[in-house]
Amino acid sequence: MKKIKYEINGTFVEIEVSDEFARQYEQIEAEEARQIWRDKKRKNSSLERMVEAGFQVADPNSNVEENLLEKCDIEQLSEEIKALTEDQKWLIEQVFFNGRKQTEIAAELGIDPTAIRNRLQKIYSKIKKSFQ
Repeated sequence: MKKIKYEINGTFVEIEVSDEFARQYEQIEAEEARQIWRDKKRKNSSLERMVEAGFQVADPNSNVEENLLEKCDIEQLSEEIKALTEDQKWLIEQVFFNGRKQTEIAAELGIDPTAIRNRLQKIYSKIKKSFQ
C-alpha cells in the first residue's frame, strides 16, 4: 500500500491506495503536467503572444509601396516646414496644430483676415512647388 496526496476542495489529504492505483495516479499526474507544459509552450509561440511582446505583423491589406511614398511625403513636408520663416512656421502651427481660425489670428495680430489667407496661400504655394 502507498499513500498519495490528493486535493479535495483546495485541501490536500493523504490517502492510502494500492500500489497499482498509485502507479496509475502518478501516470495521470505526469500526463497532466506534460499537457500543461505543452499548452504553455503553444501559448508562448502563439501570434497573440508575439504581438503582446512587441512583434509587428504586416497588414495583408496594406500597400507597402503606398505606405513608403506616404512616409517620404511626410518627411519631405516636414523638411519644407523647417525651411519656412519663423513667422510662417508660427502661422502654420496656429492654424493646423492649434486649430485656430484665421479671423482669430488676424484679430490677434491686428490685421485684416485677408492678409492671413494670403500668407497661408503663399506658404501653400511654396510647399506645393517642392512636391512637383
